[in-house]
Amino acid sequence: MKVLFLGCGYLGHNLSAILAKDFDVQMLGIISPYTSCTDHFTEVDVFEPSEMKKIDLKDAVVIDTVSLISNSAVADDEQLALAPILNKYKTLFRILKEGGAKRYIFLSSGGTIYGNSLYPIDEGHLLDPKTLYAKSKTAIEEMIQNSALDYLIIRAANPYGGYQLTDKKQGVIPILIEKALKHEPFEMWVNSDSIRDYIYIDDFARALSLLIEKDISREIVNLASGTGTPLSRVIELVEEKTGQKIEIHHKCSDVEVIRSIVLSIDKLNALTGFKPTVSLEQGIAKEVIRMTKENER
Repeated sequence: MKVLFLGCGYLGHNLSAILAKDFDVQMLGIISPYTSCTDHFTEVDVFEPSEMKKIDLKDAVVIDTVSLISNSAVADDEQLALAPILNKYKTLFRILKEGGAKRYIFLSSGGTIYGNSLYPIDEGHLLDPKTLYAKSKTAIEEMIQNSALDYLIIRAANPYGGYQLTDKKQGVIPILIEKALKHEPFEMWVNSDSIRDYIYIDDFARALSLLIEKDISREIVNLASGTGTPLSRVIELVEEKTGQKIEIHHKCSDVEVIRSIVLSIDKLNALTGFKPTVSLEQGIAKEVIRMTKENER
């Protein structure tokens, strides 16, 4: 089966590498820090019709990992800021439909669009996007459901693991490991008791593969571990696995921060039989080994 990834960032790079073992994978996107180490990459502006019309989209499963707006973005007029993004997606949907794409899979943000919850949230829960980034995801979700495309919307938790650059201050686990290994302070932008749902990249890719293989269509599905972990525990695990104490510097965020979010994976399990196999402790241990080797090169 032909699988086209849009956007060569952290998720696009790692997921395409893992899924290439089972699918005919191609990566489309603009040049990024990940493209030099990404196989099957073709430089394409996926929102430019003249470029996308040159791509063979027929019967392809298209997985969108593009991010047109950062999770820290703010705007005085949010509707004005979102308008050009939505226009780009409207054009993309038309091109995918005309090109005969089999299915469009959109990676939304389960970690931001639901708002706060101490208990696992299912897909039917009322949405409460608090940031411009989260509002962009919910707006695109709505557009997808009103389009003529065959779609699958995945509301992802916090994936980690695999090759991930930390210079954009995204990915708390690799950043913590990097700071511990380099004996540098960690800037904490949320409270230490804030809870997130973390899923190891191998488990994430396996769940995605199952959704494709089982031909799941016109659904909204959470993709997560189903378990919430306080940041304080994440820090403890990184310190334990690295053998290093991490110096914490507290910072104030310019955007509203989610205090707690955990995603229910009951629907994902019912549709595919998926259950995570890598615990947070195991995943952090794997990443400490990997990043230690990288630092020694």
